[in-house]
Amino acid sequence: MVPNIHLSVPLLPRWAAPFLLLLSCTAMSSLADSMPNFIKSPEDQIGISGGVASFVCQANGEPKPRITWMKKGKKVSSQRFEVIEFDDGSGSVLRIQPLRTHRDEAIYECTATNSVGEINTSAKLTVLEENQVPHGFPTIDMGPQLKVVERTRTATMLCAASGNPDPEISWYKDMLPVDINSSNGRIKQLRSGGTPIRGALQIENSEESDQGKYECVAMNSAGTRYSAPANLYVRVRRVPPRFSIPPTNHEVMPGGSVNLTCVAVGSPMPYVKWTMGSVDLTKEEEMPVGRNVLEVTNIRESANYTCVAMSSLGMIDATAQVIVKALPKPPTSVTVTETTATSVTLTWDSGNPEPVSYYMIQYRAKVSENGFQEVDGVATTRYSIGGLSPYSEYEFRVMALNNIGRGPPSDPVETRTGEQAPSSPPLHVQARMLSASTMLVQWEPPEEPNGQIRGYRVYYSSDMTAPLSAWQKHNTDDSRLTTISGLTTDITYSLRVLGFTSVGDGPPSDVLQVKTQQGVPAQPSSFEAEAELDTRIMLSWLWPVQDPITKYELHYWEANSENDKIHTTFDPAGSHAVEGLKPDTLYHFSLAARSEMGLGVFTQPIEARTAQSTPSAPPQEVHLVSLTSTSLKVSWVAPPAASRHGAIVGYSISYQAPAGEDAGRHEVPGISAESTSHVLEELEKWTEYQVWVRAHTDVGPGPESAAVRIKTKEDVPGAPPKKLEVTAVNSTAIRVTWKPPMQGKQHGQIRGYQVIFSRLENDEPRGQPNIMDVSLPEAQWNIEESTEHEAIIGGLHAETTYSVTVAAYTTKGDGARSKAKVITTTGAVPGKPTMMISTTIGNTALIQWQPPKEMVGELMGYLLQYKRTEDEAFTSRELRSLDDHYTVTGLHKGATYVFRLSAKNRAGAGEAHVKEIGTQEDTPSGYPLNLRVTGLTTTSTQLAWEPPALAERNGRITQYTVVYRDINSQQNTTNRTGDTRMTIQGLKPDTTYDIRVQAFTSKGAGPISPSIQSRTMSTSPAFATSFGVKAVMKTSVLLTWEVPENYKSQAHQPFKILYNQQSVEVQGDQKRRLITRLQPDTDYSFVLMSRGNSAGGLQQQVSIRTSPDLFKSKPVLYSQQQAQGGKLTIDLPQVQTTTQVKWYYIAVVPVTASSRRWENPDEMDLDALLESSDGPVLRRRRRQLDTAKPYITAKLNPLPATFTLGDEKRYNGFLNKPLTGHQQYLCFVLAALREQESDASDKYRTFSASAYSDPIQVQIPDLSPRVEQPEMLWVMGPVLAVVLIIIIVIAILLFKR
Repeated sequence: MVPNIHLSVPLLPRWAAPFLLLLSCTAMSSLADSMPNFIKSPEDQIGISGGVASFVCQANGEPKPRITWMKKGKKVSSQRFEVIEFDDGSGSVLRIQPLRTHRDEAIYECTATNSVGEINTSAKLTVLEENQVPHGFPTIDMGPQLKVVERTRTATMLCAASGNPDPEISWYKDMLPVDINSSNGRIKQLRSGGTPIRGALQIENSEESDQGKYECVAMNSAGTRYSAPANLYVRVRRVPPRFSIPPTNHEVMPGGSVNLTCVAVGSPMPYVKWTMGSVDLTKEEEMPVGRNVLEVTNIRESANYTCVAMSSLGMIDATAQVIVKALPKPPTSVTVTETTATSVTLTWDSGNPEPVSYYMIQYRAKVSENGFQEVDGVATTRYSIGGLSPYSEYEFRVMALNNIGRGPPSDPVETRTGEQAPSSPPLHVQARMLSASTMLVQWEPPEEPNGQIRGYRVYYSSDMTAPLSAWQKHNTDDSRLTTISGLTTDITYSLRVLGFTSVGDGPPSDVLQVKTQQGVPAQPSSFEAEAELDTRIMLSWLWPVQDPITKYELHYWEANSENDKIHTTFDPAGSHAVEGLKPDTLYHFSLAARSEMGLGVFTQPIEARTAQSTPSAPPQEVHLVSLTSTSLKVSWVAPPAASRHGAIVGYSISYQAPAGEDAGRHEVPGISAESTSHVLEELEKWTEYQVWVRAHTDVGPGPESAAVRIKTKEDVPGAPPKKLEVTAVNSTAIRVTWKPPMQGKQHGQIRGYQVIFSRLENDEPRGQPNIMDVSLPEAQWNIEESTEHEAIIGGLHAETTYSVTVAAYTTKGDGARSKAKVITTTGAVPGKPTMMISTTIGNTALIQWQPPKEMVGELMGYLLQYKRTEDEAFTSRELRSLDDHYTVTGLHKGATYVFRLSAKNRAGAGEAHVKEIGTQEDTPSGYPLNLRVTGLTTTSTQLAWEPPALAERNGRITQYTVVYRDINSQQNTTNRTGDTRMTIQGLKPDTTYDIRVQAFTSKGAGPISPSIQSRTMSTSPAFATSFGVKAVMKTSVLLTWEVPENYKSQAHQPFKILYNQQSVEVQGDQKRRLITRLQPDTDYSFVLMSRGNSAGGLQQQVSIRTSPDLFKSKPVLYSQQQAQGGKLTIDLPQVQTTTQVKWYYIAVVPVTASSRRWENPDEMDLDALLESSDGPVLRRRRRQLDTAKPYITAKLNPLPATFTLGDEKRYNGFLNKPLTGHQQYLCFVLAALREQESDASDKYRTFSASAYSDPIQVQIPDLSPRVEQPEMLWVMGPVLAVVLIIIIVIAILLFKR
């Protein structure tokens, strides 16, 4: 059968070419005849004697016109005159060379003629002698040179010309002008660059047609000059054809398909065709170039296919063979040549003319229901198969395999293996006494007889320890029971039974013991134990033959505790479950049967191990070590042996970073049992992790170990600093500000920053970059992301551009640099002046200076700035240009001052000379300020105060002395401290003390402060208890307390709350007070006192810190286009800090007369607002009363960017109620922070609220009548009922009349 052959080369049909030619001729003939028309006319030229002149004339028309040249009315004819036709027949060039003065000067006429008409045009030629050449006549400075270029490469013909005006350069090839526009950009004339690039002719992807003689022509108004011609040679490589991808052989299945690929290359590229024998498979007119793919389908026979590649340089061919493969035939003459009890040897003939790869033997036992077993890879025609069962019938067959697949199997052959001695003992051996001296023994055949059982032998002996050959023997035929007589009474016999075949004896059964006492049960046989659970083992045995058993007795013990045997009895049965065992423990069991005649013989101990269980204890000694910034090493010790309850097969580790970017819990399973450590990798840098470890048995995992915590190591910061800004301070200094990297990308403790700056010229760095190190003091290590850092870079050049970038660093190195900022310093300013400072007595400093050495422009004056190092702002003084000194007065003693002096010109202040000085210390001239009591007990007073005023400290305060006395005593007691707080202990209850404080420097003591009086608490019952903090906001605190029963009679006595030198009076019957107008993130102490007590009545004190201001903006309306159905969408403010927020609440406040008194949410009782909104929805009868009250509409975490009010959904238990039309609302966001603890160890709630939104309102018809109709029934219903009753009564009275 001939295969189907297809060529994958799409070509145009042969019949289409004549059709297209005819179509084109018809279309052309349909065009109307037309007069000639010039498309390019000759132009006037001024040449030079001995030079060249060329006139170009081109015309179109139908039919195509013929161009002729005339001089003085005659057709040109001279050896120096040459007419060159354009290739497309559109015109010609009249070339005159060499030019002759006077002889060639004339008017030259170009005539275009066709059958329709004739047109003409003319141009004048002027020829000058060399000595007549005017100034500015073009000169060829560099003409084109001989050039050889390979095909497809770029060729550049250079030309340089000069003249006045600058001449225009054009090009001629083979005396015809080069048409740049018709080359699709391949040929271009360079218009930029210096000489000789400008005007050069560049030919890209050069072709053979580009080869020729090139001339450069320079033309301006003074004349025209031609360069000497130069040849361009395009070298074409000539390579005979060769196969880059020759055809390859293939093997296919019958009916298969194959693609034969052939690729040939050369220069020129060869044509490629396929042949099979003498038959061409590729048509002559369809031969592709370079690549030909032959598709052959439905292959039934092997064949050779030849690929032929041909070009003008030769012809080559290559042949591919397509071979059709077939499966091998089955082997023949399969014969069993040798048989043993466990093996069979087979031989066979191949049955195949072609070689096969190997053979496969399949075999199976005839009684087996399983499939064939296979022996693969047999290389010979003889093979022995072992591992067979003795005395069993088997079926065998053989198959041949080649690289196509597996052939059909041979005819099967059957055989039986030889006999062997039994490989297992008789089963279920039992015995019982028929009389005091006769025993009945019975059994079942062996499980593996390995042949025909010829008989059995019963061995018995009263001495179990004697060798079996010394036992008495009793033979029997192939029966399953026998009797043994003549036994000695009242002793115990041991017996064993074996079977035998014609080959030999099998193994004897286990020892069975019998007492020769009639009626006493025999030893239970086939006694077995199997673990069912981790605490239970099931025992089973055969019931003794016809023995009247009344009980069974069982002994069992742990393998290593034979002395701790456990005894148990149970009713007759064939099995028994032993409960309450230890998991994964080896036990021994021994069983005996009891009848009314006595106890039988106990079995030999058997053993069984309980199943494993999960460990009851976790791994011990779990330790963590931080290896790198992204890895931790976890180590542990296995659980105690007594708690493992099985073999430990592995461990698993769980880990979690509660404060990390990924706060989820992760698990590492499958850690090998031999491991005592594991490395956790790809962790977050500089992040605290919790780690737990479990041990696993085959049953499952045990309990987790206690959580162990550790932090990964530091690394370089993973993000650059943020908000980099650079401003010019003056001509020699710039100010750089930035903020720390994102918290999650710091990867360690930021120890400082590197400011890298480089000078730029033409947007490129010049020289090595400069680095300024800005190290942070330890006090600033834990600052927030919003903190701004600053650096001043001085010593720069005026009016110079610099590139500045900043990188943070940890102990591990620098992090990523920020995106560079470019800054230009201002105009030149003066350099640094020279400055000297000397301090004088009387708290003054004399500053003297000299003008800058580098003075630019006119000196306009000086700027002096100074401050204490503790101050934020400088004090500035403007000084005149003639001044050379200045005296600063009013300096503080014992202080360090910074002085900055800079010179100024009209461009501004120059770089400052900076100097620090210190004034001499003295004793303080002022006393400590704001001495106050911050806490009281019956025997102690807690005090706090501020240092003396800065101007009065006169140095560093080294210590404070607190002087106090009982007001009824003249004896003072003194305590010293280096802090600004102290607790005086050991005081008397209910006693008033006079207290003063004094400050010290290294020079001595300052004045003592005015005294305050404080009374310790009485031991009598307090007027108020449980004074504490209920809630803390950013500008308010809610305080609560209880009034004891014995004080309620004095409820008319008001209380007073003292805090930070302020006081608030509270009515005696109140138990809570909201303190407002506080400062965010500030420490406060509150003291509750009763005005009825003497000496101020100070009683109880608490200290708190107000919450930080988390929100920098307020909620705003998302869109002015109001939604429908009582809904409004608002933009929510974003949180500005990393403080841990527990929940966010969206609060809605209807605008009423009462709500207008609240300037901000902190003046509301936010704790009460949350409590009133918690729990189930309010009852219907309260709805009308609560419509004007503030409420919580949603509880969220995290906080979304937008939220829709009034969508009637529930958010964590809060109903988002629809908004009422024509009612204005305020909205704010409330952040509930993690619960804190006050000084009294009472937990309080901490909130931070945003500002109120602007009033918002739903602009839709008021839906409240429809919504509130059910509530109106509660009002109108009773009224209507009363009216109806009155009408009925009146009707009855009228009826009676």
